[in-house]
Amino acid sequence: MNKKSLKKVFGGMAVLGTVFILTSCNSFCSNLDTSNYMFGYNGMNTTFFESYEQGEQYILDTFKAQANVDASKVTLDRIGLKAATGDVDKPYVDGETKHHEYFFYQINENLYALKNVTIYADGISTAENTESGSSTGVSYTFGLNDFTKNLINNAASYNIIAPTSSYWEALDLKVLGAMVNEANESSLESLSGLSLETLTYEQVYGYTPEQLEEYKKDTTNEELLNEMLEGGENNIGRNNALLARTGFVKYYNEENPSDKFVNLRKWNEEIVTSDGFKFDDGLSTNFLNLMSTNLNTQVANLRTCITVNDGYYGHVNNDPLNDTVLIEGKGEDFYEGWGRAFSEHGFLEGLLVYPIGTMVENFAHAFGMNGYGQIFAVLLATLIIRVLFMLVTLPSTLSQQKMTFLQPELAKLQQKYPNSNSNDYEKQKLAAAQMALYKKYKVHPFASLLIIFVQFPVFICVWNALQGSASLSRDAVLGLRLSDTIWSVLTNFSGWPSNPGWRTALVLVLLMSAAQIVSMLLPNWLNKKKMKSVTKLNNSASLNQQNKTLKYTQWIMTAMIIIMGFTLPSAMGVYWFAGAIISIIQSLIIHYIFIARSNKRNGDYKDNNKEKINDKVKRLFTKKKEGSVQQ
Repeated sequence: MNKKSLKKVFGGMAVLGTVFILTSCNSFCSNLDTSNYMFGYNGMNTTFFESYEQGEQYILDTFKAQANVDASKVTLDRIGLKAATGDVDKPYVDGETKHHEYFFYQINENLYALKNVTIYADGISTAENTESGSSTGVSYTFGLNDFTKNLINNAASYNIIAPTSSYWEALDLKVLGAMVNEANESSLESLSGLSLETLTYEQVYGYTPEQLEEYKKDTTNEELLNEMLEGGENNIGRNNALLARTGFVKYYNEENPSDKFVNLRKWNEEIVTSDGFKFDDGLSTNFLNLMSTNLNTQVANLRTCITVNDGYYGHVNNDPLNDTVLIEGKGEDFYEGWGRAFSEHGFLEGLLVYPIGTMVENFAHAFGMNGYGQIFAVLLATLIIRVLFMLVTLPSTLSQQKMTFLQPELAKLQQKYPNSNSNDYEKQKLAAAQMALYKKYKVHPFASLLIIFVQFPVFICVWNALQGSASLSRDAVLGLRLSDTIWSVLTNFSGWPSNPGWRTALVLVLLMSAAQIVSMLLPNWLNKKKMKSVTKLNNSASLNQQNKTLKYTQWIMTAMIIIMGFTLPSAMGVYWFAGAIISIIQSLIIHYIFIARSNKRNGDYKDNNKEKINDKVKRLFTKKKEGSVQQ
């Protein structure tokens, strides 16, 4: 089998291996992780308050935040429940009386909840009605999260009936009760002895209303934000609160953990068969299927679940107080987690994905979880991976470099057998001469195929490891999270151009692209003088075609890396940039080592040649002298 056929065989095997790896690499997200993510996207449809006054302020603040609203005109006496006719059915303030019961319901003496209601505020819009010349009102539906609002709108387009407003309140009470039971069964230190009769605002959210108001006034206060998340002297912290620690029970059932909607179906049946409800008020089969499809689509591509210890990771919204979800640790003991990676996920996950992901996790925590720590973690992991890769492929790399240095000699052989493409005799003689040259310089022409064969599986496993590293989904560097794709950041025009994330993404992709191109062209630049001599000597069509094919392959591979750099997580952009820099350094070192050896070899050859000439001259002189004496 000739070299060309072998290249095709190895190339085909590399492609098949890559496809196999792409389809076989599994997510490390457990059923519990997925349930936490689902609750992060579609959690409670109820907003809780410590008092009526806090709920009133929440309603006013929500209206003030709407577009085309005159904030100075937003007052309680301008709002009321919107009837089906579009008019105000029940005003919030009627004379001296406030009708709390229209807007709120009471969980206990310490906790209140806003009903699922549409509230209309009259005369607060800055847009004028052209017919009457008077200002217009604004309506807003309270009590539903954004996912549920979009789901209801989506259901309407399919003529699917959505549950009634009172149903969502009843469902959230079921969920709240299940979370309280889970907290008691789990014996959580921060949530011991809970009951619906004594549940407080701080136990639900983890911080106090006063802290929330202070944070709203200054969202840049990192110290306050950290206290609200982790807890302090005045609060237990959001990460220790009921919603964050036990919200997964909405989508998790221990007896059937893979079915995320077991509990919802059970609670739905209990609600629609209870007093005050009928079957049509609840989750229809079609509505539940639509919810299931949308949520499963939302979490289908989630992979950021490789972490050593339990912690909060991910990115589910832009609210720092509710951005992350609880991810369970995959093994405090590395070897225990490594063994589970083999048994529960697959051979490649155990061999490469889990060790690389765990390495990045440990480095990120060691350097500090502040964004820059994750950058340093990826850079150090890249250095280690590339060094190990270089050790494995060192013979192939050296053979490639020797092949470059032998280009002038190969060109001379091509000139010696110019008809090797059409003449079988010359073709055989050329092949024999080339093999003799390779043997003389200890070059293995097929060794370079090892790099191709190993490179793709390593690349895919590194990709899955960086994609699965939970730490990379936390904290942004100049507005860019390493778990975000460069393309998604560049095409997100929200807050543009003041949002620094797109600039960071643009700089990263430019640096990565430039480094890849330089690393590809550097060997040719370094051997430019030799390549010029090759061009002058070479008139062989076959060698020209080989050189063209090599150049096309290099450019295609580089273009693929740059294109994938847009679509893969930004961490891969950092990996490729660092890898290209390492390749540049490697090329420089190997090149100058070979230059030194070549110069030494040429020097030894010249010295030996000079000695031979001197010896020959001496012998001739001696013979001439002896001849003269004899005469």
